[in-house]
Amino acid sequence: MNLLQNIKHLLFLSLLTFTASSKATENLSIDDFLKRVNEKNLSLKAAIADVDAAKARAVGFEIPPPSLGLLQVNSQGGNSGGFEFNQNIPFPTKLTSNQKAKKFETLSKQAMLEGSKIEVLAKARLLYVSLWLIGERIKFLNERKGAIQQHLKLSNASARSDSFLKIHVLKAESDLDLLDNEILEQQQSLREKQIQLSEISDGDPTKFDFNLIAPQLSEIPNLRSVEETNQIRAKFFTVESLKASESEAQSSWWPDLSFRFKEMNATAMSPRSSELMLGISLPFVFFWEPIANTKSSAAARLKSEIELDQEKLRVSSRKNSLLSKAQSLKKQLDLIQDKLLPRAEKRMRLVHNIAPRDVESLQDHREAMEAFPDLKLKALVLREQFEEVLAELTSYSSKGSL
Repeated sequence: MNLLQNIKHLLFLSLLTFTASSKATENLSIDDFLKRVNEKNLSLKAAIADVDAAKARAVGFEIPPPSLGLLQVNSQGGNSGGFEFNQNIPFPTKLTSNQKAKKFETLSKQAMLEGSKIEVLAKARLLYVSLWLIGERIKFLNERKGAIQQHLKLSNASARSDSFLKIHVLKAESDLDLLDNEILEQQQSLREKQIQLSEISDGDPTKFDFNLIAPQLSEIPNLRSVEETNQIRAKFFTVESLKASESEAQSSWWPDLSFRFKEMNATAMSPRSSELMLGISLPFVFFWEPIANTKSSAAARLKSEIELDQEKLRVSSRKNSLLSKAQSLKKQLDLIQDKLLPRAEKRMRLVHNIAPRDVESLQDHREAMEAFPDLKLKALVLREQFEEVLAELTSYSSKGSL
């Protein structure tokens, strides 16, 4: 018999060891996760490529390339060869305005990249916190389940001969089943959130299984002037780019220069010759084209200026609204953590020393037992709302602040 018990004990220990090793997962802090997102997020890589393309377009002046041609003339006097060189040169203000427009376009792309980076990392942080909150919610739901199960044990002992107490027990049992459904729902949400985290960090959803480390409560960012937000900076540089494009369109009235040099070899009938020609374009001949370009560019610039003013008003209003909401949620969280939770815990401890005897006392017992995990769940809801507000508020922060 002792040998059989020892074998069973060894098998049990082996099973525990195997289970522990199979469930061992890597710890992932929020800083490590944000670093991974910053390095691997595909939308950020696309935005960086967009900025690189804009920088490449902004190199040098946009001058038409020269052309070089070889000439071969056949005549009765003999054959002759030569070459011809052509070059068109836009009016100088067209070149400088075009270069200026591309420069501001690049700055706008860079501001958009900085804004995208802040938004992606803020979203990643929110996803991480949300996944951790779901795990905490499942834990507290199980804690609430344990409280109801403990309450049922007391209720069953008193409900044998009391119909009202039996009704109370049936309701508690139904609530327990509903709680099981809620736990299953949260477990599904947990898996969906894991997939979202793997997607934003360009990872394999089937292999994303980490132990999350409890993140610190996010701090309300120090917000500066509206003009320093990346959204407004991008719009501002777009306006400046369109102003330069308007200046370029206004320069379409000015003529472009053309240069041509031609040289022919000598023949038996003619000496060696060369030809030089300087010319200018006549844009005012088809005057409707410069007029249309100028008006179109002016309208695009005016529209962009209006959109800039609208964006300033929207960002300012949204920032103030989010800031007020974040401060309110923070106060509610502090109230639960500092006052309500300690009272509920104290009430739960006191009720352990009381033996319920009727429906009223049983109801008081259940309320006291459930109040503590319920407040923890309420605190999680407020925490999630607070983090959602801060994620959007951070996207309106100034350059480089996250």
